[in-house]
Amino acid sequence: MKKFLSVIFCVTLVFTMLFGFSACAGKVEINTENVTAAVEKTEKALQTFDTKKLSKYVDSKTLGVIIPVAEKKDAFMELGKAMFKNLSIEVVSVNEADSTVTVKVINKDLYNDASEFATRLNNNYSRMQLVGLLENEGFINSNLNPLISKIDEAPMLTEYKEVTLKVTQGKKNLVLSFDDEAEDAVSGGALGAIKTVFGI
Repeated sequence: MKKFLSVIFCVTLVFTMLFGFSACAGKVEINTENVTAAVEKTEKALQTFDTKKLSKYVDSKTLGVIIPVAEKKDAFMELGKAMFKNLSIEVVSVNEADSTVTVKVINKDLYNDASEFATRLNNNYSRMQLVGLLENEGFINSNLNPLISKIDEAPMLTEYKEVTLKVTQGKKNLVLSFDDEAEDAVSGGALGAIKTVFGI
């Protein structure tokens, strides 16, 4: 009986160690190489507005709201693609001890177009009305298509913005956290303009 229990104990111990090793092995280390790769993947996911990869690599309150809508409404998907198509993100430095990465960001200058768009909606509709109109394809298309055209014609900003992103370990990859400043930078000022108009 003792021998049997010893065998069971040893087998259990081996499986526990193997499981623990697998769990550790699955974690992606926060180092310069891996963080740089995560930034590159995030840049590409934003440029193409790949919502699946964005959900995987980016932690952002605003994108967390936009992505589920964009996955159901083509016009929002096209808006995302237009907004981030010309985005460039370059790594400046990685702080492994603090789990942060500083990047320099440049995009089109989208502040004025986004501000005018948000102001017009805010002046003509209540927030409750706007929520209801999210199901109205005609309303969405007639409002977003002109904005997309303006974004296509917008000039590039002339100066990079530096922002620092927090890096965390996801299940199989590193995740970059975008605060308000970072969201505003990657969107060329668009998200900041909209938040200002609506007092968010």
